[in-house]
Amino acid sequence: MDDMSLLQLLFVSLPEVLLITALSFQLTGLRLKLLDLIVVGLLQTIVAYLVRLSPIPFGVHSIIQIIIFIVILRIITRNGFRVVIITALLGLTIYASLEALIAPTLLNLSGYDLNEVIYNPLMRIIFFFPQAVMILLFIFFCKKFSYRLVDFSQNGHATPGQNKNILDRSYFYLYVLVLLPVQLMALLNIVFFTSQTNTFSNQYLNFLIASFSLIIVFITVLSMGAIKKISTLIGKESEAKSATETISQLDKLIQAIRKTRHDHNHHLQTIYGLLEINEYEMAREYMHKLHLHLSTPAQLVKTDHLGVTALLYAKAGLAEIKGLDFEVQVDDSLKDIPLSTIELNSVLGNLIDNAIEAAADKGEGEKVRLEISTEPGEYQFVIANSGHPIPQEIMNQIFETTFSTKGKNRGLGLPIIKEITEKYSGTIEINTSPNETVFILHIPIAKE
Repeated sequence: MDDMSLLQLLFVSLPEVLLITALSFQLTGLRLKLLDLIVVGLLQTIVAYLVRLSPIPFGVHSIIQIIIFIVILRIITRNGFRVVIITALLGLTIYASLEALIAPTLLNLSGYDLNEVIYNPLMRIIFFFPQAVMILLFIFFCKKFSYRLVDFSQNGHATPGQNKNILDRSYFYLYVLVLLPVQLMALLNIVFFTSQTNTFSNQYLNFLIASFSLIIVFITVLSMGAIKKISTLIGKESEAKSATETISQLDKLIQAIRKTRHDHNHHLQTIYGLLEINEYEMAREYMHKLHLHLSTPAQLVKTDHLGVTALLYAKAGLAEIKGLDFEVQVDDSLKDIPLSTIELNSVLGNLIDNAIEAAADKGEGEKVRLEISTEPGEYQFVIANSGHPIPQEIMNQIFETTFSTKGKNRGLGLPIIKEITEKYSGTIEINTSPNETVFILHIPIAKE
């Protein structure tokens, strides 16, 4: 039992609740009306008085007050229950951490015993004052610099009752998992300190130990669920990255198609003009040359891997714009390739870009060739171009991160290819001659 005087209620308990509540809402960006703040403060102060009058062990009474505090916030502010829990825990965690730091420090500096402070109303008020000042300063600076640990506001203009569903259950468990252990550690620190001063009986301390053991079990169960959820979120993030990469390649394809369509309009206008002036032979010759020159990416690309298909369509369009002959041959399924879509597109994209650039440097009409096949136990990717050969003196340097023939901040493609290939125990071969440069990737097929 912990009797509280009227002075303690007015100058410790009430200000304490007001500060914790204001701090909680500041850290989450939620608005709280002054009247609601006062009502929460008065109700929680009454609860604190009644709880401390009852024969509830020290520490346990704190847990009970936290639960009731959350319920009061839920009723008064009308915010979502999960939002209120995180809001309350944030403020209480900061407050408990400061209390765990300040209380022992003040006792050591002043030379007072904890019993003297607990049972002397005036001393309680004096010891509370530095803590209140620190909380006020913390709130002031948070408000001044618009600092929020978690932003539950809606476009910065949240009002009570508008935030019932803004905190997803998945993330709620993660928030609790982070905050609850900190709150528990702060409370344990206070209990440990009080046990050293022999303020409470062993019966109380044993009860506290049992209570904290249950909380630890709860945190453990929560941790298992959180780990599973994190694993799921990582999987979804990977899928989102793959989708983003595919969309990026499709966007490049659309740009290439627009360019090709624009060119086709010019060709049609030329043919129409020749026909109008009865130059049929010239029109026939023009169409024949056009037929030989143009290639259709849709006829070249055949793969059962959506990400690779989008990539190859885009690269085929790029090669066509540069006047190159781009040949693609895919003999086997890519569904069982061990690389992720992002990794596979990174490898193929860099190799094809290098091949197109090398061929284009030599001039129009040069060739870029891609072959995808399976050999016993491995996938084989062959990327060849008829551009200028790679000089022998730089052959052993091209996979180094710092090496580039393209200028500053470029040339990272081949090191990335090497890193991804080696990640899956693959190898890279390079064969260069005056007529053709060939890169051959060997990627082991994943064993089931």
